[in-house]
Amino acid sequence: MISIVMDTSNKYLAVGLYRDGKCIDKIEEIGSRRQSENAIPYLSQLLEKYDLSLRDTDEMIITKGPGSYTGVRVAMTIAKTLAVVSMVKIKVVSSLAAYAGLDKCISIIDARSKKVFVCMYDQGKALMDEEMITIDECKALIEDHPDYKVVGQVEVLGLDPVNADLCAHLYELGQLTDHVEYPEGLQPTYIKQVEAKKICK
Repeated sequence: MISIVMDTSNKYLAVGLYRDGKCIDKIEEIGSRRQSENAIPYLSQLLEKYDLSLRDTDEMIITKGPGSYTGVRVAMTIAKTLAVVSMVKIKVVSSLAAYAGLDKCISIIDARSKKVFVCMYDQGKALMDEEMITIDECKALIEDHPDYKVVGQVEVLGLDPVNADLCAHLYELGQLTDHVEYPEGLQPTYIKQVEAKKICK
C-alpha cells in the first residue's frame, strides 16, 4: 500500500512517501510562502525516485488547518485533483494534531495579532475544541496543565523551538482516521471565521 502525506498549512512544507506502513522517504523544510511552488515538484521528485506514479498511490493524508489561508489550500487542492484522476482515498488531519502526533500535549499555531490556535491532545484525540485565544490565555492554559508538553509554533510564546516529525505524525494519525467520502466537498478549517461569527452575534 502506497501512502502520500503532505502538510502545507503553516511554516513547514512536509511531503512523505510510505509503503506498507514504513516511511521510504520524506522532505520536510521551512517553506512558508513557498509551499505552492515546491509541493508538487517535491512530490514528483519522491515518486520518480522510487519509480512510482500518482496512480500507484492508495491514499493521501493531508492537513486541513487551521493555518495559512493559502497554505492550507495547497495540499487540499492537490488531494482533490488526485481523487478525481485516480482511485486514491483522501484522509484529513488537523494541523494542530499534526504537531501533536500521539503525544500528551498542548499544540500551538501562530494566529498572528498576538493570538494562537490551540488544542490539547492525548493519543491522537482532541481533549477540547480547537480555539483561537490570546497569547496570555495560552500561557495560562499551559500553567494549568504542567504535565502536558507544549508543541507547535512555540516561539510565539517565547519558548525554544520544538522539532516535530510531521510526516510520521500525519501517517500515524491517518491510520486512526476514516477516508473522506466526498473529497470534492473538502473545506479547510478556518477558526478565524468561526470566531468572527461569534463576535458578530
